[in-house]
This record gives sequence, structure tokens and C-alpha cells, in this order.
Amino acid sequence: MNRATKRQATGSKINAAQKSGPLMVWMLALVLVLTACGSGGGTSAGTAAQPSAAASAEPSPASETQAQTSPEAQAAAAFPVTIQHMKGEYTLTGKPKVIAALDVKFVDQLIAVGERPAGSVVAGAKDAKFPEYLSDQLGEVKVLGTRDEPNLEAIVALNPDLILMTDFQEQVYDSVSKIAPTVVLDFYEDWRDTLATIGTITGKQAEAEVVRQAYEDKIVGLRGQLSAKLGDETVALIRPRPEGIRVHGPEHRTGSILYEDLGLNVPAFVQEIKDDTSVEISMERVADIGADHYFLLSDELFAKEAEVLASSPVWKSLDAVKNNRAYNVNSTLWIAYYGPIALNIIVDQASEALLGSH
Repeated sequence: MNRATKRQATGSKINAAQKSGPLMVWMLALVLVLTACGSGGGTSAGTAAQPSAAASAEPSPASETQAQTSPEAQAAAAFPVTIQHMKGEYTLTGKPKVIAALDVKFVDQLIAVGERPAGSVVAGAKDAKFPEYLSDQLGEVKVLGTRDEPNLEAIVALNPDLILMTDFQEQVYDSVSKIAPTVVLDFYEDWRDTLATIGTITGKQAEAEVVRQAYEDKIVGLRGQLSAKLGDETVALIRPRPEGIRVHGPEHRTGSILYEDLGLNVPAFVQEIKDDTSVEISMERVADIGADHYFLLSDELFAKEAEVLASSPVWKSLDAVKNNRAYNVNSTLWIAYYGPIALNIIVDQASEALLGSH
């Protein structure tokens, strides 16, 4: 409450007290409460109004201000808002209540800002489940097929008022967009940009910014520790697959976490990956990578290929392997989810492995 408003409220209450002798004591008490509100006191206007029904019928400026700044009011004030996306633009007149997410990273980002979708696809095979690291926060979220094959019937049954998808599902866009308004985001865009969009869609821009800043603060501290510990030592990110050993470069989304965010040194071999996010090499060429540390990506889908590499003479001959500087990490977590919650786990796992290494 500003000074002019406070003076006006005080004057009117005193006049009323003078005209109504029996009510004078209560009205003067109300003056003190309102004055405390204007000067930062802890008593709310709602509490002050309880002694009188008439007073309750006319909310004080303090209670109006409180209502205007409540989370619900702030979210409502964020709309209407127009979202620019890969298929044009869409104007939200209010916060969507039933969101269908066709990429698991949207689930991560929604939960990060205190929301969650009504339904989502899963990453991996048809019998895959929602990410374990999110499972206790998903409640009754419905499964809408897989990221590769969204279940259109399940999406229709969900009756969403907004669908979130990426251009990865371009082939089903025409069908999906007939079910409900659909926002299409770039599959490869920086997670910070996606998070900002999620914040705008849900009216949680402030929460999204808090999440982003917390991550930035974390990596600044870790960069210094890692630089001091590793010096010039290099780090590589590789994933055995049926077609060969995939080496991820700096342009890869997870590669950028290691090399950009954490400031890890890139092996010369990896620096040569210029026109793509990764390159496939044969088993015989693994030694050419020449890294001092390796993160070996594997999951149930390519567990056999990871075992073949781990048991090969080429792999066992690497100095990094001999000196326990090769670290097994889950490729689904490290590659498929790509939301701030997952990224914080990746950063934690990478830094713990490297800072605890010989």
C-alpha cells in the first residue's frame, strides 16, 4: 500500500469511528492492521476483515493486490499469448489443461516448471516405460505410444486441448494436428529455448527462468573444478551400435553439454567431426579417437554391441581403459530425454566420474 492510499484509508476509518462510538475500538484496530500492511507487517487484510461482514464485503487495497499477485492470477495474466513454432503460430487464450506430449523431453520440462502433461509417448521400444527418474512425479499420465510411433487412437481418447511435438514426427503431423491445436518445435533446438516456450505455454515463465539459471550456476562451478583436475586431458563420448562405433562430436546435444557447458577438452579426432553431430567408425579405429577419458553409452537396445566392444582387444588396449578412465553411462538417459532434470543428472554423473578418476 502506498503512502497516499494508506493516509486515505486511515482517514476514512477514523471518521467512521468518530460517527459510530460503539465501533470505535474495532475500527481503530483495523487502522493499525492496515498500517502494518502498508509498512510490511505480517497480518493479512483478509484476517483484519473477519470481525465484520460489512468489512469483508469490501476488500481492502491490500487484499486486491495480494489476489493480483497470486500464482493463479499471474498465470492468468500471461494470456492470451502467441506461440511461434515450425508450422506457424498459435494463440493460447488461456492455460491448456490437457497437454499431449509427443517427446519425453517435454515431460521433463513440464515437470521442471511444476506442471505435467495428461499423456506422453515413451522413448524406446513399444514396451518401454516412462523414465525412471520421473516416474514418481507422473501420476496418471497416459502412454501415447512411442516417440517413433505415436498412438493416434490414444491421443484422440485423451482429448487434449494442446499437442506438443517436434519435427521428428513430421510424418504424423497432418493426422495429429486434426485432433487438437499442435505446436511443433525443432527437435534439435537448445533445451533452454524449448524450456522458455514451455514456460510461456503454461504461464510459468518465471519458474522456467529459475530452472535455467540454476543450471547455469551449477555448470560454472563445475567447469572450474574440472579444469583444475583434468588440465589438458581430453574426453570422448562413444556409443557402440550394429553399424559401428558412433563417436559424438561437439555439435551433438549431449556433446555440447560435455564440451560447451562443462568445458571439457575435445580430442583432435572428435574435432574433425564438422558436418554432423557424430561419425561411425569400425572397431579397429577406436584407438584413433585418442581420448584420455571415455563415456561409453549403452542401454538395453544395444547392450550386445557394448559387450562386444568392452571385450575386444582394441578396447582393452587403450590407456584410458587400463587406467579406469572409461565410464559406462545409460544412453537413453544421456540422449533421449534432454530436459533440464535429465541434463542435471548427466552433468552430475559426468563430473562425479571425472573428478573421482585417477
